[in-house]
Amino acid sequence: MTRKDRLNDIFRDDSRTYAHLRAADPELPDHVWEVIIRFRPQLSALQWDAVREFTIVTAINMEPRTFETVRRMMTMTARFNAWVWATTGTILTVERVYTQNNVYRYLQERLPKHSETHRWGVARQLGTIAEVLAQNTVDRLPTPHAHRRRPFTIAEVASMHSWAASLTTDLKRQNAQALLGLAGGAGLRANEIIDLRLGDIDVIDGRLFVNVPGVNPRRVPVRHPWNRTLLRSVACRTDPNEYVFRAYRFEEYRPRAIQTFLTDHPGRVRATVSRLRATWIVAQIDLGLPLPVLMALAGFSTTGSLDKHLVHARSLDVANYVGLVIGEEVSA
Repeated sequence: MTRKDRLNDIFRDDSRTYAHLRAADPELPDHVWEVIIRFRPQLSALQWDAVREFTIVTAINMEPRTFETVRRMMTMTARFNAWVWATTGTILTVERVYTQNNVYRYLQERLPKHSETHRWGVARQLGTIAEVLAQNTVDRLPTPHAHRRRPFTIAEVASMHSWAASLTTDLKRQNAQALLGLAGGAGLRANEIIDLRLGDIDVIDGRLFVNVPGVNPRRVPVRHPWNRTLLRSVACRTDPNEYVFRAYRFEEYRPRAIQTFLTDHPGRVRATVSRLRATWIVAQIDLGLPLPVLMALAGFSTTGSLDKHLVHARSLDVANYVGLVIGEEVSA
């Protein structure tokens, strides 16, 4: 018997052994199931035997739908699950395994020499599983190279508007305009944009307001001229339950739909949500918006979240504020 035949026999045997697990997600695609059941990590046989079923169950419960997604998930979770099992000896449940303490110990003890980008990706993947399956909160690492981000220039903003208008279909143009209007005009994060529906947008006396759902609910007025961009995105759309940004949503990481859209439709200037949000934040700082108000509108819980944006804010002359500092009365 050839090696290929032996591997196929193993695959069929494993598929039968774990068929009851697949039944938890009847819509699981065959190619995704094949990745799950064929997966073999670089672990000892003892470790993999101990955590394999738990790793399979975790992956299936996250409802992956693509080869890339499930492969990445299996790679990250198998190693993490084996480390938790070997280090703590805990019972393998998502509530016990996927905790803030376990994730950060794993990053410190097993991945200290890995790249910033890899550690960020691992923390994001494990944190998403913790929140979705165990309702455990796991803090994310700062986005790689976030300290290097700068606001977009006026010329770059103009280029992005031209890019949005040049896309070939109404759906593509509306999606691009939604991203520009919501991130650039209201400072929304990608995970907030992906959950926003038409009914969350109000137009009052010519002003646009976004009612942000999720863990940081708030009501944000949209800046000029981004409000016109957002209005073009939602014009003639009447179903309040329709998503503002229309795309397939991957449950394991819903904002991925935005990243995919921007990758599939490149422009001369890449309109990333994070830099659009940073541009909005720095503009508010430069306009003198009181920091407590800015924190509330941006969905920040700590002042430290502003640090990376303050370095890009316009320099101010202290001499112009001496009267305010010493408490002189301002003449009417």
